[in-house]
Amino acid sequence: MRSLLPLLLAAAVIRCAHAPEATPAAPVATAPEWPEPQPPALRLPESVRPTRYALDLKLLPAEPTFSGSVSIDVEVSEAARQIWLHGQDMEISQARVEAGGRTLEARAVTASEGRLGLLLPETVQPGKARIHLAFTGKVDRERSQGLYAVEEDGEPYLYTFFEPVDARRAFPCFDEPGFKVPWTLRITAKEEHVALANHPIVSREKLPDGLARVTFAESKPMPSYLVAFVVGPFDIVDAGTAGRNAAPLRFIVPRGRGAETAYAASVTPRIVSLIEDYFDMPYPYEKLDVAVVPRYWGTMEHPGLVALGQPLTLIRPGEETLARRKWYVNIANHELGHYWFGNIVTCNWWDDIWLNESLTSWLDRKTVDPFDTSWGFGLEQSVQSASFALETDTLAATLPVRKPATTHDEVLGAFDNGTTYAKGSAILDMFEAWLGEERMRDLLRGHIKKNEWGVTTSEDFAATLSAAAGPDVARAFRSFIDQAGAPRVAAELQCQPGAPAKLKFTQERYVPAGSTASKDQTWTIPVCVRAGSGNTSERTCTMLTGATHELELPGKSCPSWVLLNAGGTGYYRSGYTPQQLSRVLAAPERALTVREHLTLLSDMEAGVRRGDLPLGEVLRHVPTTARAEHRLIRQRGASLLGFVHPERLSDDERARYRKWVAAMYGPRARALGWEPRPGDDDAVKAQRPGLLSLAALRGEDPVLVREANRLVKAWLADRKAVHPEAVPLALVVAARNGDKAFFDTLVARARATEDRTERSRIFTTLGAFRDPALVREALALVTGSEFDVRDTWPILTGFITVAQTRALAWAFLQEHFDALASRMRPDEVAGLIGLVGTLCDDTSAAEAEAFLGPRAAKLDNAPQALTEALESIRLCAASASMNAQSVRDFLKKAPATSSAR
Repeated sequence: MRSLLPLLLAAAVIRCAHAPEATPAAPVATAPEWPEPQPPALRLPESVRPTRYALDLKLLPAEPTFSGSVSIDVEVSEAARQIWLHGQDMEISQARVEAGGRTLEARAVTASEGRLGLLLPETVQPGKARIHLAFTGKVDRERSQGLYAVEEDGEPYLYTFFEPVDARRAFPCFDEPGFKVPWTLRITAKEEHVALANHPIVSREKLPDGLARVTFAESKPMPSYLVAFVVGPFDIVDAGTAGRNAAPLRFIVPRGRGAETAYAASVTPRIVSLIEDYFDMPYPYEKLDVAVVPRYWGTMEHPGLVALGQPLTLIRPGEETLARRKWYVNIANHELGHYWFGNIVTCNWWDDIWLNESLTSWLDRKTVDPFDTSWGFGLEQSVQSASFALETDTLAATLPVRKPATTHDEVLGAFDNGTTYAKGSAILDMFEAWLGEERMRDLLRGHIKKNEWGVTTSEDFAATLSAAAGPDVARAFRSFIDQAGAPRVAAELQCQPGAPAKLKFTQERYVPAGSTASKDQTWTIPVCVRAGSGNTSERTCTMLTGATHELELPGKSCPSWVLLNAGGTGYYRSGYTPQQLSRVLAAPERALTVREHLTLLSDMEAGVRRGDLPLGEVLRHVPTTARAEHRLIRQRGASLLGFVHPERLSDDERARYRKWVAAMYGPRARALGWEPRPGDDDAVKAQRPGLLSLAALRGEDPVLVREANRLVKAWLADRKAVHPEAVPLALVVAARNGDKAFFDTLVARARATEDRTERSRIFTTLGAFRDPALVREALALVTGSEFDVRDTWPILTGFITVAQTRALAWAFLQEHFDALASRMRPDEVAGLIGLVGTLCDDTSAAEAEAFLGPRAAKLDNAPQALTEALESIRLCAASASMNAQSVRDFLKKAPATSSAR
């Protein structure tokens, strides 16, 4: 058991602070004898559980503070002299507990990480009780954390963002996901302001001094992190209804921005219907308000008041580009999908947040894909998620999908994109392929019905899986959820005359060159292979349960090629020898599906990372992918170019490399052109950005660069003169060699606009300049007082992720890290440290460790981020060194032209 933390005691008014140490106040002679505070180490005890909340808040957006009171009905299961809940950065002015027909005045005390204790003058016996607290708190104006305010056109607006542990900054509560109960909210606000919360308004009462009291209906059970409200001079846009029960649909936007919700309003009902159809359950709340919050990072699945960022939701009429349409549909679908995976059924504790995020990320493919089949969303997202997850799993420091959450830091780090979202969803893809779509769908429907309005754990989900698919499948699933890393599956083909062919499998952990991870690890893996000769092939599946395994193949002949991941859905790396790979690549193109081609290319990347395949040999296959008709095959093949580090090449080698890239992708990109043509459908539009980016940015195709400069000049003169599909990429291409006049024009535009989406586009462009003086000038905007760091972040990201400007950005980051980190939420600090992982040499790794090590130890959510960033640097350095000569040898023979069209 941990030793008790020092506490701050106060007789009447207490400030709840994030402080590691505090001291008792001097005792009052007539005061009762208070018990010694005994805060919980992390999780609150089960002996006092909330059953219902009544929360009353006074919210004036222009004020630096807010006030409120809360009454919490609780069940006490063990006699207690102290009750622990949460309350952070607030003052408690009154605390009492009603129990057993008596009212006890309590003394409020605090411990670090927002723990709030109520010391009682006598013991409360088991049974029902009610906690009453009055409090004041601070409105956050820097971090979009807790209850936060943002100005729009000179007017402040209030929003909330509580996940995972910031509801405690807005009101005292039992701030854990397992405490899922009904809430009743009441808000006092200016009479002319809009005040909305999760559930419908039941009364609005005028008060003196130009105020109004708004009371909301009691909620369905929800944990504290899902409570939400907004207050300010919003416009409300009526968008009809959504769902089988015709729930009213409205968009809550800053004043004057309603027209920009037209696309979102037109598609949201269809999004809701597709999710309803998947679960065969109606939308679960009385209304659907879309709170359009300032930034993407405020997006959140609040019941009945879903938060979706301005960059997603506000699209000017005529600027509904393919990218923006897909982005809105994807993210809105994800947040609304959480109404089932997260809101109706909630994880009991943060170690199981994957039950919310993995399941919903996987659901996105099932419900966005039918929204518009021409997008190919399901295939694209499945492949991208698997690739991102497998890359994350190359790190020895990576964590499993189900992560430990036994410390405050581990709770904050539970939301890891590579594992909690991408890997979990990729594992679900694999098991859906094993079980079949209908069986998986019915299993998930059963999971929701069984746990409706309750909480659940990994063990509960495994039990559901076992009942529906058998204990072997459940064990296999847990082997992937509970272990870090990814398997590498290799197989030796054995053919004997007169006997069926066999595959002798081996498995181990996939470990790239330079890693300190052990290979000694196994999973229970659903493996499917495709073995064939020519266009004829057969698929065979087995469950690989140990380090070795044998599988008899169908048919009487020895196949000429064997694909080790049939369907491309297996979450593992396939380990091919060069000879095996050559045979698969020699198979007719139509013998493999698009997804199988994509997975094979990913396996080639894995072979390069391990040193099994020389990079130069693999690069020989890129022109074939450049000629492919399917854009995803072109993109996947082009990702192999990421292993080439042009900054490590000689001038001549670098020039030859760029000409080779431009020759592969330039003809097709020039044929498509920068702007859509009449009749271009979404499938054609989807091809354009990838090809143009490869040819104009990586290949520096002179024709495309000149055209980008022309378009940008026209756009600066008249934004309607250039099609919006072309603008974002053309700006970045033009900035590569942009001058001071162009730079100044962009900064002036950023100063003039109130549109955050427009400003974000400008800051992204500023992060693409290459002139050192302009790079320094742009970086100064990140730490200056003129713009919010939450908006200027793309400048730093752009510079540190590109070799030519990386050194300047790294020096800037070292100089200003402390100032930046002090203005960021813990997840943003982790992202800031993660940028360092783009460095790629051992010297930088040593510098980063020396500089960031002492700082990370003192920051929430930072140590794990630093460990992963340092490992990423060292793996990149090892790969670059290992492949350097192979790339040089390849470039000596690389053709300067290509037949790719």
